[in-house]
Amino acid sequence: MTDRVLVAYTSKTAATDEIAEIIGTELAGCGLRVTVLPVAAAESLHGFGAVILGDVAARDAQRFVKRHRVYLKRTPIWLFHRGTPPVPNDVTRMVRKLGASGPISFGGEAPDWDRAQAWARYLADQLAVLHRGFVSN
Repeated sequence: MTDRVLVAYTSKTAATDEIAEIIGTELAGCGLRVTVLPVAAAESLHGFGAVILGDVAARDAQRFVKRHRVYLKRTPIWLFHRGTPPVPNDVTRMVRKLGASGPISFGGEAPDWDRAQAWARYLADQLAVLHRGFVSN
């Protein structure tokens, strides 16, 4: 298993890209090799040991999931979205479809940056437990 993590997002709602960057920075600080990309730019998932996907309710994210469904079925995946609870039904359906962890909500009028950082550190710890080759501080 590789220590490479893809943080893919779509910015249907403002600040999802910023949340993705915060998550990526925290994961990198925990020793993981992280790529942060909009879902439209993530052409291949080859070589990634985990995927963190943001704003899965957006059409771009749904196309991403459809395009990579075989890979995603066998890869640890976590979902987040920009918004306030309750989690939208289409996000809940995506969690079940993928067998994903989450989703976690970040937001309201202003995203909770501290919560995003804490969640990323939690993910790094989860990856260290799930897979040899993942390293966490």
